[in-house]
Amino acid sequence: MTLCCKYNAGMLRTTVQFQRLVRTSDGAGGFTQSWQNISGAPTRAMVESMSGGERFASARIEATATHKITTRYFASITETDAVLFKGKRANIRFINNVEERDLWMVLDVQTGVPG
Repeated sequence: MTLCCKYNAGMLRTTVQFQRLVRTSDGAGGFTQSWQNISGAPTRAMVESMSGGERFASARIEATATHKITTRYFASITETDAVLFKGKRANIRFINNVEERDLWMVLDVQTGVPG
């Protein structure tokens, strides 16, 4: 059995939103940055917790967690994008196009850290 065959639509139980940081002119020569949804990106995924921890930054302790997100393949998503699920924004750290078949992708993501 190939890896692509082990995934099916019934496993995609979590609602997700893929977002991209976009620069917009402020009309005064500068710009602002905001997260915008990526049109056409998958909206359902299988989310699995992988690990959690804490880190000390800016004189405070911050909780971090890593997850594995499996969803249908979408070529436009990159490691500079983010994914929202269950009220959390996660930074995409790695994208695995399963067997390079453009059917499924498995993302390693991390919450609790700045972009």
